[in-house]
Amino acid sequence: MNFTARVTSRVFGGSRARSMRRRLRLAALGLTSVALAALFVFPASVPAVADPPVTVAEAKALIEHLQTDAAGIDEQYTGVKEQIARGRAQLKLKQADVEAQADKVARMRLQVGQVALAQFQNRNLDTAAHLFVTPDTEGFLSQISTVQNVSENQNSVLQQYQQAQANLGALEHSAKTDLAVLSEQEKQLKSLAAASDNKLEQAKKVLAKLTAAQRKQIADAEKEATAKANAEGRAATKAATAKAKAKGRAATKPATEKAKADGQAATKAPPDSTRSSVTGSGKGAKALAFAKAQLGEPYARSGAGPSSWDCSGLTMKAWGSVGVSLPHSSRQQYSRGKIVAKSDLQLGDLVFFYSDIHHVGLYAGNGQVIHAPRPGKSVEYIKMSYMPYAGARRPG
Repeated sequence: MNFTARVTSRVFGGSRARSMRRRLRLAALGLTSVALAALFVFPASVPAVADPPVTVAEAKALIEHLQTDAAGIDEQYTGVKEQIARGRAQLKLKQADVEAQADKVARMRLQVGQVALAQFQNRNLDTAAHLFVTPDTEGFLSQISTVQNVSENQNSVLQQYQQAQANLGALEHSAKTDLAVLSEQEKQLKSLAAASDNKLEQAKKVLAKLTAAQRKQIADAEKEATAKANAEGRAATKAATAKAKAKGRAATKPATEKAKADGQAATKAPPDSTRSSVTGSGKGAKALAFAKAQLGEPYARSGAGPSSWDCSGLTMKAWGSVGVSLPHSSRQQYSRGKIVAKSDLQLGDLVFFYSDIHHVGLYAGNGQVIHAPRPGKSVEYIKMSYMPYAGARRPG
């Protein structure tokens, strides 16, 4: 039995836990595919009432586990929310195209009607008849080529109208399909929100089973751990920044000496392209500084500032502050920028965690990142080793 199952059994009771797990399996059959996938990645715990008490350490670990699961589901929620936003924008443009095409078809329908009327009026009067009845035979024959051209133009109008009708039908079908996709994504969004809320409700129930003194013990331990991690993180960032600056000065020293030898004033700072060889893009440190300014601000589902954040919202706005656009999704951010080896990480690089890439932070030096961790927590430093490393990228 794994840790979650063991502690869940202790918190919620064996028979009720088994019964609830059975109901969850049946309920899962009615979930949408995305929500169902979320439950496979983040297994649902059972919100039953506890019988035997748990230790403070076990309760703390289970609460953290549930909150981390909720954060992972939140990241899926944010990804679907991003898809919906893009889909709505595309649908709006497509609906405008449908309207424009419908107007075009209406105008062409009038033109085609006029052509059909002209053909109807002249349907019984062929060229031979015209030659027989007209007093100006020579004049009539000189107009034959013009009449033939008009006929060809009439056929062209009909063909264009048919093509316009076909294009309108295709656009309407595509817009209808997009609308159906959006409707399904809206359902997925609600399912994911409910799954995340369920995790947090379970965490609250675990906490409620503890005494006031035990809850205070957990809160104090969290506060102390966060303060220690932030102090270590600030020291790591300061050391990494100093080291990068020292390397930058060493790299530009030969150029400065050459400038002096040539009798040139070497008072200007080296170009950013020179600094980037030792500090990444040069923007990374500034992106990290943005994230550092948010330390202590709370986590929120889909949070992207100005005073609350989720993991990808923080990294998106941090890099956005230096002019680099990123999507609000850790999985999508993972596909952006330059791949960076773990041994080559520089300040501000995006560092991703977990096999499904549901968490991201900014590298802060000495094996640490700044991140927006999970519900109930705030933006903080943390050692990378505390989470399963998945890869890194350097935007910009």
